[in-house]
Amino acid sequence: MQQNTLSRDISYATAARSKPGRALIRALENATGRRHLIRRAAGYEAEIAQGRSFWQVIPDRFGLTFDIIGGSLSNIPRSGPLVLIANHPYGILDGLMLGKLLDASRGDFRILANSVFRRAEDLNRVLLPISFEETKAAVKLNLETRATALSYLGQGGAIGVFPGGTVSTSAKPFSHPMDPGWRNFTAKMIARSDATVVPVYFEGHNSRLFQLASRLHSNLRLALLLKEFKSRIDEPVRVVIGDPMPRHLCPFAFAASVL
Repeated sequence: MQQNTLSRDISYATAARSKPGRALIRALENATGRRHLIRRAAGYEAEIAQGRSFWQVIPDRFGLTFDIIGGSLSNIPRSGPLVLIANHPYGILDGLMLGKLLDASRGDFRILANSVFRRAEDLNRVLLPISFEETKAAVKLNLETRATALSYLGQGGAIGVFPGGTVSTSAKPFSHPMDPGWRNFTAKMIARSDATVVPVYFEGHNSRLFQLASRLHSNLRLALLLKEFKSRIDEPVRVVIGDPMPRHLCPFAFAASVL
């Protein structure tokens, strides 16, 4: 993937429903750090060609390392069907680091993520796309993705997912940001598989500016996600890796199984 292709693909602009919305998001992204991020990533393909994985190279390019403040990497089973569930405080940062965790522990894996990132070739190999639009096409896509995910788990694969579906947001202007409740998608996927579940917690949250923008308009919220990522590069990411739970002990999966 060439640099100009990466610059076109890594953006939230395609998530907007209108042409003016896409233009606004792209303009704000470019003004608040997107081009700097692209420069940091420039030439990463050469490192991948030398045998390193995308999930090793890109976090390194952005100076991102783990500070494991609870649990350990050994909590993630090295084989067998696995679902890694994580909170979603930041956006891109969480996705990159969840991939880095899975890459370090399993090698081959998939991540359930917003379909906007299917445009990026290096991510498209790993991502299982989900859509939050209220359309027939979105419902069809999500059903197909769930079937693919269950098949992959049935073959002993590992999947990372953010069960709330969207980035943590404050319910009130100055309240603590929280993930939304689990979407049925994740709970049913776990309930219908025999996967072990490992919870992962990323410490922190996005800025107050992001929280206020989220209350004003969804396009402003989307436009600031790259800015939030840029503000956290070159810093360790504090994370807790919980103990593995068999599927039947996961409370959300149990609730889904009796619905």
